[in-house]
Amino acid sequence: ARRIAAALATARRGGEQPTPAEFRAALRDTIRECIYGVDLNPLAVELCKVALWLEAQSPGEPLNFLDHHIKCGNAIVGFLRREDLERGIPDEAFAKQPGEETEMMTALRKRNKKERTDYAKGAGTLNFSVELADHFRTILARWRELSALPETSPLEVEAKKSRYEEFTQSADAWLLHQIACLPIAQFYLPRTAENRDRFITDAEYRDFLGGFRQPLGQGTAAALAIGEQKRFFHWFLEFPDIIERGGFDCILGNPPYLGGSLLSGNYGYSFCRYVTWEFSPTGLSDLVVFFVRRIFSLLRPQGFTAFITTNSIKDGDIRKDGLEQIVAAGGVINFALRGIKWPGHANLVVSLVGLHNGNWKGNFILDGKAVGYINVYFEDTQELGKPVSLFENKEWLFEGSKLTGDGFLMSCKEREILICDDDVSSSVILPILNGDELNNSPNQKPDRWAVFFANWSFETSEYYKSAFEWVKDHVKPYRDGHSVETLRKKWWLFERPRHEIYNRIKQKEICFVAATTTKFLNFSALQSSLLFTHALKIFATDRWDLYTIVQSTIHEVWARKYSGSLETRLRYSPTDCFETFPFPKGLWTTPNPTLATIGERYHEHRRELMLRLWLGLTDIYNLFHNPDLTPEKIAKVSGKPEEAETGMLGILRLRDLHRELDEAVLAAYGWSMRLEHGFHEVETLPENDRVRYTISPAARKEILSRLLAFNHERHAEELEAAAQTPSSAKGKKAKPAAQLPLLGGIE
Repeated sequence: ARRIAAALATARRGGEQPTPAEFRAALRDTIRECIYGVDLNPLAVELCKVALWLEAQSPGEPLNFLDHHIKCGNAIVGFLRREDLERGIPDEAFAKQPGEETEMMTALRKRNKKERTDYAKGAGTLNFSVELADHFRTILARWRELSALPETSPLEVEAKKSRYEEFTQSADAWLLHQIACLPIAQFYLPRTAENRDRFITDAEYRDFLGGFRQPLGQGTAAALAIGEQKRFFHWFLEFPDIIERGGFDCILGNPPYLGGSLLSGNYGYSFCRYVTWEFSPTGLSDLVVFFVRRIFSLLRPQGFTAFITTNSIKDGDIRKDGLEQIVAAGGVINFALRGIKWPGHANLVVSLVGLHNGNWKGNFILDGKAVGYINVYFEDTQELGKPVSLFENKEWLFEGSKLTGDGFLMSCKEREILICDDDVSSSVILPILNGDELNNSPNQKPDRWAVFFANWSFETSEYYKSAFEWVKDHVKPYRDGHSVETLRKKWWLFERPRHEIYNRIKQKEICFVAATTTKFLNFSALQSSLLFTHALKIFATDRWDLYTIVQSTIHEVWARKYSGSLETRLRYSPTDCFETFPFPKGLWTTPNPTLATIGERYHEHRRELMLRLWLGLTDIYNLFHNPDLTPEKIAKVSGKPEEAETGMLGILRLRDLHRELDEAVLAAYGWSMRLEHGFHEVETLPENDRVRYTISPAARKEILSRLLAFNHERHAEELEAAAQTPSSAKGKKAKPAAQLPLLGGIE
C-alpha cells in the first residue's frame, strides 16, 4: 500500500516529491480503493483491519470503512465466477468415502449420474436464468454505488456501513448465495440416514438455477447452514466488481501448507473430495497447491502474484499439481528465490515466487541473478519434456511396512519375556528398522521388534498366542477409535504389511535400503531378514552393480530434481525418481562386474569408517561435505580423539572412492565428460547449507539433460517393443510365480 501511495502522490504532484500530508491522503485513498483481503480466521480479519486503520490514519478524518474489502471466508472453498454455477451438482460430491451409508449413497450416485447424462443429451433445463442474471446485475450495480459512497466524516462512514449491511441481506444477494452453496454443500453433508431427504441432485438444482423453482426446503436450508459453518467464499458475490473486470491486478500472500497425508485428518474427506474436483486435475499433494491455483485464477490477464511458500513448491507431486498446471494455463514464473531460511523463529526453509498471467517480456530473476527463463523446477533452462516411467524399472523399489499403531513394537527384553513360555511366537516377533536407525546408528541395527502377522486371517494369527495377546492389548484399543473401518476390523495387521516385499527378498542374503526422507541420499546393504518401516525404501536386489548406480551422484542429481523435499531434506520418491531413472542399457539383464567391485569397495570402506568413528551416515556425510575438514573437527564430532587422524584419512579416501564410483557409472553409460568433483554450491539447497563435495554445476546440468534424453529414448524403445509384440501374446496373462512361504527363513 505504501509503494502504491508513494507513486500515486508523486503522480498527483506532477512527478515532484509529495508532502507528508499528500502522502497520507494518497495512502488513505489506496487502502480505500485498492486493498482487498480474505482469511478464514475472524481474528486475523479484524487484526488486518486494525493494521490498515493505523496505516491510513489521518488527523481529523474518520477511519476507513473496510468491511466490504477485508472479509472472513475460506478462499479455496467456493465459486470463483457466476459461470461456475452452471457446472451443476458433480458426481464427485457423492463419491464413496469411509463410514458412509452405502445403500443410500449408491442410489444418490446413480441418480445424479443419470440426471447429468440426461442433461448433457439435451433433456435438461436452461442454465443461469434470466431472473438470476437480473439479480446479479442488481448486485453489481448496488456494489458500485456502495463503493462510491464517501467516507469523509463519521456520519458518512456509518451510513456506508448501514448500506453495506442492507446489501448483504438483500433478496438478490441472499438468493444467489443460497444457490451457490448447493453444489459444494453436497460434498459436506453428513452421509447419514437422517440426511437422506436433504441431498440435492443435479436435476433439482438446475430447476433452482433456471428459475423454475424457488430454493426452499430441508435440502437448501441444510446447504446454507453448511455454507455458513464452513465459510464458503463465493468470489463473484463477495467482490463482484473485481471479478466482473477480470480479476485482481496483483495478489500477495503467504499461503498455508500441509502435506497431503495430513489433509484428510485435519480437514476431512469432504474437503479432500471437493478440492480434487474443484482444482482438477490435481492430487492431494499439499494444501498450498490449492491456494496457489486459486490465486492465479483470480488474476486478470497480465496480472501479477508473489508469495512466500514452502520450498517443496517445485518438487514432485506438489510441482505437478501446482506450478505445472499454472504454467500450462498461461502463467510465467518471472521471479524465484529457491531456498532461504524463514525470517521468523521457525526452523524452516522457504521459497519466494513471482508469477505473471500471460506472456512476459521483462526480466527473469532467479536467486537474485538475471536469467533468460525460469522453469517449474526453478532452473534457468528450457525443459525438453518430462521424464516417463520405464517398464523395466517397475517392481524393484518398494516402501516398507506401515504399522499405524506403535503397540506392535516392543523392546528386546519384552520380546524375551513373551517368547519365554511361547517359543512359537518368536517366528512372528521380528527386528524392525526405521529411518533414524538407518541414518544415525553406526551399526545400522534395529533397537526394536514388531509383531508381524503379514496378511494373515484372525484365526491364523490367533495361533501365535503370546504375540496375538500383545497386539490385542497394545494395538486394538487404539485401532478401535480409528476413523478407517478396515483398520478397526483388522486391528491385528499392519495397515500396509508389504509382505510381498519380504517374499521378494527373503531368499537373498542382503538388500539395499535408503531413508525416504534424508539430508544425504545413501543406500546401505542390510540383512533381508529384517522388517522395514514405511520410512525406508527397499531396493529388492543383492547386486552390487545396481547398488553402484543408485549410490552415484549421477542418480542423486536426478533424484533431487524429480523427487520432493521436506524442509531441507530430500524425500525420495520411487515413482518420480526411480521408475523414471534410465539405468545403463542392458544392466538389468547383464551384470557389470566392474561396477560391482567398485560399489562393494565403496560400501565396505564406509561401513568400516562408521564403526571406527562410531558415527551414523548423516554425521559421516556432514564430514564428507565439509570443505574445512580437520582432524580436530572429526575428534569433536566422533568424541574419539584417538581416531582423528585415521578418521581424516578415511573421509578423504571415501571422497576418492566416490569420485571413482561416479566415473565408473559415467563410463557404463558410454559418456565422456568432465565431472569436475570438488566443493561446489548446489543452488537448489538452502542458502546457508549449499556447499557439497560433488560434481560441478555445469556437469550437473549436462548429466540431467543427457539422462532426460536417455529416458525418452528408452521409453520409445519400450513402446516400439510393445507394439511389435503379437496381439495373442499381449492377451495372455503371465503365469504367476510360485508364492514362497510367508515368514519361512526369517529369524
